[in-house]
Amino acid sequence: MTVTEYIMVRLQELGVDHVFGVPGDFNLSLLEQVTTAGEFTFVGCCNELNASYAADGYARVRGMSALVTTYGVGELSALAGVAGAYAEKVPIVCINGTPPLRAVENGALIHHTMADGNYSNMLNCYRNFTVAQALLTPANAGEEIDRVLLACVSKSRPVYLQIPSDVAGAEIGRRPQSLNLDTVGDAAATALAVETITERLNRAHKPAILVDADIGRFKLLEMALSLAERRGLPIAYLIPAKGLIPESHPNVIGIYRGAASSPDVLDAVEGADCLICIGARFTDVATGLFSQNLRKQNLIDVQSDHVAGDNFFFDNIRVAQVLERITEAGETSIRRFNRVDHALPPHRSTYADSASVNQDSFWQLIQTFLKPGDIIVSDTGTAFFACSQLDFPEQTNFLGQPIWSALGYGVPACLGACCAAPSRRVLLFVGDGGLQMSVQELSTLFRLGLKPIIFLLNNDGYTIERLIYGAGSVYNDLQPWDYPLLPRVFSPSGGCAVKTVRTNNEVHEALNSTAGNDTLQFIEVILPRLDAAQPLSRFLQRVAEFNFSDAGVEA
Repeated sequence: MTVTEYIMVRLQELGVDHVFGVPGDFNLSLLEQVTTAGEFTFVGCCNELNASYAADGYARVRGMSALVTTYGVGELSALAGVAGAYAEKVPIVCINGTPPLRAVENGALIHHTMADGNYSNMLNCYRNFTVAQALLTPANAGEEIDRVLLACVSKSRPVYLQIPSDVAGAEIGRRPQSLNLDTVGDAAATALAVETITERLNRAHKPAILVDADIGRFKLLEMALSLAERRGLPIAYLIPAKGLIPESHPNVIGIYRGAASSPDVLDAVEGADCLICIGARFTDVATGLFSQNLRKQNLIDVQSDHVAGDNFFFDNIRVAQVLERITEAGETSIRRFNRVDHALPPHRSTYADSASVNQDSFWQLIQTFLKPGDIIVSDTGTAFFACSQLDFPEQTNFLGQPIWSALGYGVPACLGACCAAPSRRVLLFVGDGGLQMSVQELSTLFRLGLKPIIFLLNNDGYTIERLIYGAGSVYNDLQPWDYPLLPRVFSPSGGCAVKTVRTNNEVHEALNSTAGNDTLQFIEVILPRLDAAQPLSRFLQRVAEFNFSDAGVEA
């Protein structure tokens, strides 16, 4: 078994069957083995940054992904996307083909390097944005691959493997046994954490739960729901958990956005005398720019590897075990809570069919278009904020970047999601600015025969930036493209349904036409230049104050 074959066995074991990347001379032997083995599909992307976003999208649906780049020029191109995955806690196995091991050991002056003999600089770059790294040799490959992959699983963040070109095909002196994915924590610390939280819950008069994306990243959802059901607790969630929690569950009350929350959510969260926060990170976007009013003495911070409170800290715990035990210690008290934070008007009757479509009417129509099991991908911008206000049907996945917020994420992440779940309907919402950054991956979607429904929200430039600063300034302008011609550029033979819509009725007709249309669908939606929902406009005003005012919002 070669080093590459060993990695492939491990990736299969972890549910990965696609590899994203770009070929380069140092990874060709590795890619030859990947593509001839038969168990994997190699998805060659147009550039490494797009490949990293595609790997991110795939991992959010499948649980993990693999990204292959070449040394220096390739891996640094991908690094911005890998950093985003690190911020968002998305596990990607970054596999980098390096110059031959003898060249690395001798400090040879090779292309794709700084020509200074330094072969530690690339690894050092990745060290800041991955949780484990290794330079593989024939002697250490098996042990190091397992160590790094276990870190990827346990931390739910990217890892980095350097594979020299003459090592990728080297024989490895061990056969892989099944990975032991059970996290071993400190039993005593776990028991103390359970005892402390249970005692706090038992004497609380108004407890509640607040969850973040960790409920999905670390498979804690069922435990959180069981705790809420057994104890009769309301569950609110931060924006990164959108699409990871069933919104119709009787204990789920809606999104907590700091001061921008609905009154009932605000009262449940900020009025709680014991608030169990599972994986919570109170970022600017999640809190309406730090508008939360949470009393520290009432918070219990449950993270993937520790539990903390006002006067306690337990490290190296097993978070799943903590949640299971505090659930078992409580009495059953099933209770239904009102979910009242619907941010969108419930009906579209207030909008004339013949009127020009705007942000409010478009998203009302999209609300009625959603189906159970959809995968919704949103680029950063007005689309992401609007999607976060929709009511998602059961089994909906939502892919976006509320923390990293990289413009251009959407199209390649849509590619990754389509590869991860080819039988599910994938909807992409992307602005004209985001599309212009990563539009090349439309060609990859066509090449693989993938068929998402793409909504291009054309509002003539960088609307988010315009609403923060420089509404009429040239730096927020984009060169207009003839967007409906793009599918013909990337797929001259056809295979795409294209529409441009300007009125509410045209949107309605376009949505109806998608039924039974077995092709990629590209719908350009013409929107007003400075149009945004009122909650987003208010948030962006606060962003402007925070960024540019001497007496602005405090973090």
